[in-house]
Amino acid sequence: MRSNEKYSYSKYRNTDARPTGSGKIFVAPKVKYSYNPIINLPAKFWGNIGLLFLLLVGAWFIFYSKYFRISDIIVEGNSLVLSEQISKNVNLGQNVFRFNIASTREKIISSNPIIADVAIYRGIPNALKIVVLERKPQVVWQSAGNYYLVDDAGIADKQIAASDYPNLIHVSDQKNMTVQIGEQLLSPGFINFAKNIQAKFFDQTNIHLTGYYITETTFDLYVQTDGGFYVKFDTTRSVDKQLTDLKDIIVAYRPNIHEYVDVRINGWAYYK
Repeated sequence: MRSNEKYSYSKYRNTDARPTGSGKIFVAPKVKYSYNPIINLPAKFWGNIGLLFLLLVGAWFIFYSKYFRISDIIVEGNSLVLSEQISKNVNLGQNVFRFNIASTREKIISSNPIIADVAIYRGIPNALKIVVLERKPQVVWQSAGNYYLVDDAGIADKQIAASDYPNLIHVSDQKNMTVQIGEQLLSPGFINFAKNIQAKFFDQTNIHLTGYYITETTFDLYVQTDGGFYVKFDTTRSVDKQLTDLKDIIVAYRPNIHEYVDVRINGWAYYK
């Protein structure tokens, strides 16, 4: 080969020949080792160790560091239950990620019967939000000198003072049955019947109600009036039909009614 011949890399790349008199120097291609040539370990070994170390440090930081410990609790949706009664079911200082939402939700509901449902949300880095759905109180039940708040499902939610909830229907149990908080006390049908009586009684009779009570069972509801008499209702029958019968007998026999009117039997009305 002539010394003034132009050298082509592609021409000599796969040969051991080297042009004489050329100033170009060629370096052998780099060899990729599947093992570290010095300590005889895989090249990825140290990279994997480093990655594993970072993962362990990250897991410890997320699940065990002070940065993610619960310090703030926000309670929303409650008006009948104090926020302190709800938040006491959460231990401050727990890790927000390891916090057991399901068991805490069950504890809150079981300890507060007036709460129908609970939703709990994690707030990063150190907060919890607890949103509660309360049952709607409908009746104040009086028995054996005690007063209980009863919701729309008929469940006795909690014991209250006599002066609490003056706008709700107050029913007196003259049999003084034992009341257990969290248990079914009344049927929804009884509650709806009492509410309908309260809403429609004055419009039908032009007489005001002054009280509600039962004597034996909740199948019968006795209603005291400011007209000097009380009315016996059957809570399993139509409110409108019984009020119509009551209206008719008041119109026809009002001067003779001194003690009560009984409209519990269909098609009949009795007075005394």
